[in-house]
Amino acid sequence: MSADAWEELLDRLEQEAERILAAPDGAVETHELPPWTPPPAPLPAHLADRVRRVIDRQRAAMDRVRHEIDGVRQHLGAVGRVPAPREPDAPAYLDVDG
Repeated sequence: MSADAWEELLDRLEQEAERILAAPDGAVETHELPPWTPPPAPLPAHLADRVRRVIDRQRAAMDRVRHEIDGVRQHLGAVGRVPAPREPDAPAYLDVDG
């Protein structure tokens, strides 16, 4: 029974990581993932290798999300440097000679 609970949790964590890793560039959806808690029973020894693989996939997914966030920050920085539009009735030039 405890192995089933662990396998269900690992399935979920693996699917969440794979969804992030499979998304096209710029299309990673980073909605809030539901929190998880380990099953009450200890991890069965035969699942240890799978846990390591899931952890590796989750780390890769976190790196992917960080990369996407860095890209968004760069784009926001570029957009922030674009001057705001002028009012249509505001003069475009200041006549200092005149």
